Amino acid sequence: MKHTALLKQVLTTLILLSLSFDSFSLDKIKVLRPLLKSDKRTQHKDEVIYRALEATTPEFGPFTFETVDVDMTPGRAFSSMKTGELINTYVAPANRLWDQSTIPIKIPIRKGLLSYRLLLINQLDLPKFEKVKTLDDLNHLTAGLQKNWATTKVFNDSNINMTVSHTFEGLFLMLEKQRFNYIPRAIYEVFDELNNRKSQLKNIIVEPNLALHIPMATFVYVSKDYPEIAKRIEAGLKKMVANGELQAILNKYYAEDIDRANLETRRIIEIKNPYFDEENQSIIEDKDLWHGH
Repeated sequence: MKHTALLKQVLTTLILLSLSFDSFSLDKIKVLRPLLKSDKRTQHKDEVIYRALEATTPEFGPFTFETVDVDMTPGRAFSSMKTGELINTYVAPANRLWDQSTIPIKIPIRKGLLSYRLLLINQLDLPKFEKVKTLDDLNHLTAGLQKNWATTKVFNDSNINMTVSHTFEGLFLMLEKQRFNYIPRAIYEVFDELNNRKSQLKNIIVEPNLALHIPMATFVYVSKDYPEIAKRIEAGLKKMVANGELQAILNKYYAEDIDRANLETRRIIEIKNPYFDEENQSIIEDKDLWHGH
């Protein structure tokens, strides 16, 4: 009799454990792995997403994290995210098109660092930039931008003079030949990009006195076919904001660039970003989401 009761208790426990594990479906996260796997931007994005998933394992269960080795333009990534078959999670500068077509997680994973741009210029143009005090002054010069960049849309909306290249490398060669006057790059991009091309670009420098401020955020986007993954990553990112881990990971990858940018000593030129309208104003007002607050 006691043996039968004990057997029933064991079976009941096993069933409950089985139900507990079965209640979690395995979340399969698929992110794009660019050709430059060693790029700290890629490492930063992957670590943030992975830690958000780890932080939510007690509530959401196990997961897999797959990196897809495909050379993909942002446009192709956007198309792929609509189906969610090849990749289902992507990090991109915040914009309305992505907001409408995927699930945006509106927590800036780089805490707004993308908002600050330093200028790559041809050193022969240094005297021209010494005269730049305002946006009107800057607009007497011409920016070089790549098609499909979020910055390109902002410059176009603001009627800022620009030349558009279809290739990234082409921008640097055009600047070397003085086809335009500057390339605006994020403070965590500009130094590495110049250093990696220093042998080919003899005349290109980081302009020493100016910075642009364009309110901009980097969001994680999830395919609409995977709402549970979006819910999970958002929950994880909120935990990381609250416990300071998001800031710590940002410092791990970008502290040196932030120091080198030395924004406190630069003239800051403000450029409006129509994306941050009333609908997204709450993001700007939440100081916990931005670096330096």
